[in-house]
Amino acid sequence: MLERRRLRAWELHNSGWRSVDIAAALDVSAAAVSQWIKSAKLKGAEGLQARPKTGAPRSLTDRHLLMLRALMSSSPRDHRIDSDVWTRQLLAEMIERLFGPRFSLQHVGRLMRRIESETHPVPKVVHLELRDLLKGADISRIRSQIRLRHGRH
Repeated sequence: MLERRRLRAWELHNSGWRSVDIAAALDVSAAAVSQWIKSAKLKGAEGLQARPKTGAPRSLTDRHLLMLRALMSSSPRDHRIDSDVWTRQLLAEMIERLFGPRFSLQHVGRLMRRIESETHPVPKVVHLELRDLLKGADISRIRSQIRLRHGRH
């Protein structure tokens, strides 16, 4: 959609429209239109195409988040932790222990809110993988065996 808007701005510019009028018509800033036109003049329509997002890859996969949901659905006491509720500090320690990355407590709080907002059920295989991961088992080997027996999960 964003790319289409940039291309439309370029078309309007080529039709003789002023940048401020294009900005008003497309509900964007005049500065944005100016940048788009400059890019199109330098690189043609290719300069208006969407580019892949940059940045570091996520540290936790969707599977990790599912495992964290499964973990948070149980009590910390079930895992020999002396607490009645999952705190940011406890979850941060579990994330580091299970998956490796260390996150700030603020980020762990965001993860907790994201996890708690999910409503679809966690598949049983994820619960089993979490249990084995907590025991220190080789999850990749277990996943391979499950796929061989039951197809992709």
